[in-house]
Amino acid sequence: MTRRTTGEKIFGYFNGLLLIIFCITILYPFINIIAISFSSTAAANTGSITIFPIGFNIAAYKYLANYSQLLTGFNVTMFVTVIGTALNLIFTVVTAYPLSRKYLPYRKPVKFFLLLTMLFPPGIVQLYILYINLNLIDSIWVLIIPGLINTFNVIVMISFFETIPQEIIDASRIDGLSEIQMIFRIIFPLSMAAISTIGLFYAVDHWNAWFNGSIFINTKDKWPLQLVLKNILSTTIAADTNVDTGTVPPAYQIQMAMVFITTLPILLVYPFIQKYFVKGVMIGGIKG
Repeated sequence: MTRRTTGEKIFGYFNGLLLIIFCITILYPFINIIAISFSSTAAANTGSITIFPIGFNIAAYKYLANYSQLLTGFNVTMFVTVIGTALNLIFTVVTAYPLSRKYLPYRKPVKFFLLLTMLFPPGIVQLYILYINLNLIDSIWVLIIPGLINTFNVIVMISFFETIPQEIIDASRIDGLSEIQMIFRIIFPLSMAAISTIGLFYAVDHWNAWFNGSIFINTKDKWPLQLVLKNILSTTIAADTNVDTGTVPPAYQIQMAMVFITTLPILLVYPFIQKYFVKGVMIGGIKG
């Protein structure tokens, strides 16, 4: 084992300290949000809460639980997130892989027109008229179909596919693999890290989306979770008493509870996806 020099040790300690500070700056605000949401109304109004709840209280969560529409919004968002992310990945990969192959005819013009959609996005009025003609207004699918392809994510996947060595592709063809076999046995395993990352981007976008629902969805039972929570917050009257007395917690405390509720599912899913970020590149190389 090679011994580290004094300079390397100092550099390592400095990096460790920097990472600790970075973690604190990320974790403290979230811990503070949780503490406020579980504190008493009086403590929340004083602004003295740091990392531990003061006067443990779940009034904010009781208030949110009284809304039956909350569960409906959660189901809508889960459907949109799961189905939408799956369709997003399929369409993104199917679009990006051919455009990453230099032998594809008219590859550059297609990429150019794809890029134009980022530079000149359509307006709300044009989209509304289009969705009316497509019978998407007041349909859950209006939250999924219009965003099947994100141009930025397609460009990221194109760039990643282009980094796959041509020698690996040539070797797979020499071994007798067809184009489809090569994609599923070589390209996809090599690209799992990028696909997982893009999938996480899509999932977070779907989970946090509320604007399209507020414009294109008229029926409240079809509202996504974020729009339901936004509506709850906008109709909340701040008070200094607990929900058990017949009034409601302050809007600030309810907002903290809403942040925790909407963030928790992403935090629970992320550890299961993280392994693909680290192992994705190596798996394909081993299988190849």
